[in-house]
Amino acid sequence: LMQFLKPEGLRRYVGMIDDEVQRHLQMNWLGKTNVKVHPLMKVLTFDIICSLILGLERGKIREALVEDFTEMLNGIWAMPINLPFTQFGKSLRARRRATQLISSIIRRKKTLMEQRKCSPDDDLITSLLNLGSDGNSEPLSEEEIIDNTVLVMFAGHDTSSTLLTFMIRHLANDPTNYALVLREHEDIAKAKATSEALTWDDINKMKHTWRLAMEVLRMIPPVFGNFRRALKDIEYEGFIIPKGWQVLWASSTTQMDEKIFKSPDNFDPSRFENPSCIPPYSFVAFGGGTRICPGNEFARIETLVMMHYLVTRFMWRLSGKDNGFARIPLPTPTDGLPIDLEPKN
Repeated sequence: LMQFLKPEGLRRYVGMIDDEVQRHLQMNWLGKTNVKVHPLMKVLTFDIICSLILGLERGKIREALVEDFTEMLNGIWAMPINLPFTQFGKSLRARRRATQLISSIIRRKKTLMEQRKCSPDDDLITSLLNLGSDGNSEPLSEEEIIDNTVLVMFAGHDTSSTLLTFMIRHLANDPTNYALVLREHEDIAKAKATSEALTWDDINKMKHTWRLAMEVLRMIPPVFGNFRRALKDIEYEGFIIPKGWQVLWASSTTQMDEKIFKSPDNFDPSRFENPSCIPPYSFVAFGGGTRICPGNEFARIETLVMMHYLVTRFMWRLSGKDNGFARIPLPTPTDGLPIDLEPKN
């Protein structure tokens, strides 16, 4: 996964993500005066995953996978009672159906690779199928490829859509940062020909937009925490955590600590102008150390491409009666975050 999702590999896919974003805006935003942001961001991130991870074209198979994957996600935090009528039971059945669909995709890709009709660089599945072909590593089983594929789909779906949603929510009420983001993207757009896709170099110019995204992640992290298992007995502030116990780390413990981030309740993207000044393992939106999220660069690209076309093509304002959110367990805006849209000339 790290090999496929590292920057050197992902730069080849910027154009594909650009195409998915423009298609998404054309189908779901243009001509609309009011939209609900959160559900649409989920549609976008899943479409990008289907294209980049699965190499799956639009059609009945993708539609079935979307339905099964949504049902599967609904059971992730459900009570683990496996009965036909429980959400957990429905989630397990959806997982089995999704597995069958992905398995059929893997077999088709394998046949195409054997016939030299597709490249190992086409998508994640072809990349995983190619492992071991050089004799320097063991090939993966179909079950391992399915598990890795589902992992990436799960990790890259709700988290990225949540980040995009809350960036849009924040910019609606922050004219200063909106102006800075808009200027950054207008400068990029002016240097490009009409309908010319964004490139890797363009992505690297979107510095303030990504700093804003990092500050959103600091204050409203999609993942509030995670479990780790103690590999040995640990003493922490006078307490002993025995080997084998699970430890829950919470991102807010450090990301909202005023000793680490001055005035943590204030929104300030400039905190991330020099990331090296932030103590290690304090900003953990993508985890840290050997367990850092392999998809952080992938998330950066899809976030920046979407924000580029959104700020250069639309103006928006929040239109919901309540623009708050709840954690269930990811931050979920009230009523999907409805906004009024106004297209730019």
